[in-house]
Amino acid sequence: MNGRKLVIALLASLAVNLFLIGLGVGAWALGPRLMQPTPVVVQGPGRPPLPFWATARALSPQYRPAFNAVLRKALLATMPDVREARAIKRRAFDGMASGDFDAARVSADLDRARNLEFGARSRLERDMVAFSATLPADERANLAEAMRATMRQMVNQRFQRQWESRPSEGEAPPPPPPPEP
Repeated sequence: MNGRKLVIALLASLAVNLFLIGLGVGAWALGPRLMQPTPVVVQGPGRPPLPFWATARALSPQYRPAFNAVLRKALLATMPDVREARAIKRRAFDGMASGDFDAARVSADLDRARNLEFGARSRLERDMVAFSATLPADERANLAEAMRATMRQMVNQRFQRQWESRPSEGEAPPPPPPPEP
């Protein structure tokens, strides 16, 4: 074997070895995270996963599939109401922008949409409570703590969004709305 072929073989061997070392380090670093089961999310692409899916991690692996099935069934059952509520809200906001604005009708539509959303949330929570009744006491306590943390996270995110939308110290506050005639 001449010198040029030997150099090429050594460089190829070096490249393969570096690739294998990188593969091993990546598997070591990311392996445990990739091996955790991920719940199936019933949402469209580009949306963050629903917070309730994270609560399944608090349960023992034997109860997670049942929790995910109950949650999936509950979400599928509430989807029509949530979609209808969104459509009603869109129509209400379109009505606000139209020339023949009827405040009473828009308010009634928004009330109806809110009632639909509240009903959907109530059904979801009832299904979660019914599922938790089937769990042993320690699993039920774990689920309750995870749901408490989920609700705290949702409230904190909402507060953070509201806080970030406020004007900073250097900016002037928005002008007050004009008085109604």
